[in-house]
Amino acid sequence: MRLLIVEDNLDIQANIAEYLEGDHYTLDFAYTGDQGLELALNNQYDVIVLDLMLPGKDGLEVCAAYRRAAGLQAPIIMLTARDTIDDKEAGFDAGADDYLVKPFSLRELKARIEALARRPKARIQQSLSFAGLTLDPASCSVTFAAKTVVVMEKEAKILSMLLEAESNVVSGEDISYALWGDEPPESGALRTHIYNLRKSLAGIGAPDAVKTVRGRGYVLRAQP
Repeated sequence: MRLLIVEDNLDIQANIAEYLEGDHYTLDFAYTGDQGLELALNNQYDVIVLDLMLPGKDGLEVCAAYRRAAGLQAPIIMLTARDTIDDKEAGFDAGADDYLVKPFSLRELKARIEALARRPKARIQQSLSFAGLTLDPASCSVTFAAKTVVVMEKEAKILSMLLEAESNVVSGEDISYALWGDEPPESGALRTHIYNLRKSLAGIGAPDAVKTVRGRGYVLRAQP
């Protein structure tokens, strides 16, 4: 069984390694959220153990990004010292399958890993299509009129929201929250991503696909 442990506390890493290694587990470790997400998206794991508080991307961001982009979805156990219902709800909303509060028993962690590993892995929707555009979320590739371009992760997320809304307007506030949660960057960041998305779509023959609806947000329009 191959596990990914994303945890910045080296003592906890060592304790998990000592308890699980040598059984039937192969363990990969990540110290930061960004490193953990990269490993998760580039390898196939049976279970991911994910700390909530991490350098770089936190556990919620890593979990949500993995759920959006991974083709074959491994179950995720979230580790945290936060034990309120709101905290647990946030973890489950981000895509966690289980929640273990620190300090925890290594025996209990192992039991939960074994239980989750028995579940069949889910696959995310292979593609989203509307107005002649097709997005493959796993590869962030967009196809229009037999031409394909690969966009950045955030541009892919924006396009996926517009594709899911079809001809309905998606507000800038909703897009911003999906990308950055409660801590958006400077005010021009979303406009920059919209500009980059439009530029990419123009390159495959769909320059007018993303329309701005003044005061409301953005919407996809069918191309001639």
